[in-house]
Amino acid sequence: MRWMLGAALAVAVAGTAGAQTPRLEDPEANIVAELVVQAVEPGPAWWRVQDADTTVWILGVGDSDLPAGMTWDRRYLDKRLKGANSLIVGTRVGLKGRLRDIPLILRTINQMKTKTPLEATLSAPVRTRFVAARERIGQPAKRYAEWKGLVAGMRLMEDAQPKGRVPVVPAILTQARRERVKMVDPAQYQVAPFLKEAVATLTPALHEQCLSDAVRDVETPRNVAAARAWTRGDVKTALTGPRNFEKCLLLMGGGAELWRRVTRDQAGAIAAALGKPGHSVAIVSLRPLLAEDGVIEQLEARGLRVIGPGEAE
Repeated sequence: MRWMLGAALAVAVAGTAGAQTPRLEDPEANIVAELVVQAVEPGPAWWRVQDADTTVWILGVGDSDLPAGMTWDRRYLDKRLKGANSLIVGTRVGLKGRLRDIPLILRTINQMKTKTPLEATLSAPVRTRFVAARERIGQPAKRYAEWKGLVAGMRLMEDAQPKGRVPVVPAILTQARRERVKMVDPAQYQVAPFLKEAVATLTPALHEQCLSDAVRDVETPRNVAAARAWTRGDVKTALTGPRNFEKCLLLMGGGAELWRRVTRDQAGAIAAALGKPGHSVAIVSLRPLLAEDGVIEQLEARGLRVIGPGEAE
């Protein structure tokens, strides 16, 4: 969900009156069953791609930080970062703007705001659940009042994150910097094309649906079992965390197409790393890694064999 959240404001524009809510397309819904295995090595699950003189190690990461106090075995991470040619960071989308894009970005942000306080725009059932959720985490109505449902949902989910979370991706990046490993971010795109190409899909109904989905995720206790499973290489259980709001983001114009472009570019960066003898490391979110037409299937379509975590080094 990280890259979709980061891109949400940039790829969406406010809906026009009478616009139709599109059919939900969730490219991460269908996981390739044979890729869902138990790792042989201790710690999180790793995949790898090899040729005659190069190995690219791929660590599948979860979509959120670990709960407070939870640790994970970093021995294989530290070992594989040492002397690595590069670290491919396939967990988010970076959007590059230019000075001339500022008016376009500001217009988009303004379209995410509401003159009527948010709670007054919601249907009674959603308003009741939203108020209960924000009160439970100690947030006043004014925290969300000026935003439409999509942004209010993002804020609610962030505000509901428990204290003392254990970051995973930032820890990996920190270790890579210590080892002076070159960073490669394959998902860097210009912001303006997404703003211009986005379909007018964010109707009031869809804004409310996105907020309702965020509330549903907040109402679901953070899946400690999924986080613990990730630390133990149990891929099946690691995929069971709540993701209602994530699916909502794919309703936005261009959401599914962006997902396909990101996974294709991530696979391309991993394949390109095979061109330099030695080894590299890639980190990819689990669902984009394992989904149909995801990163692993993209690599296999290039004729590369991906070795799973069920096979020891």
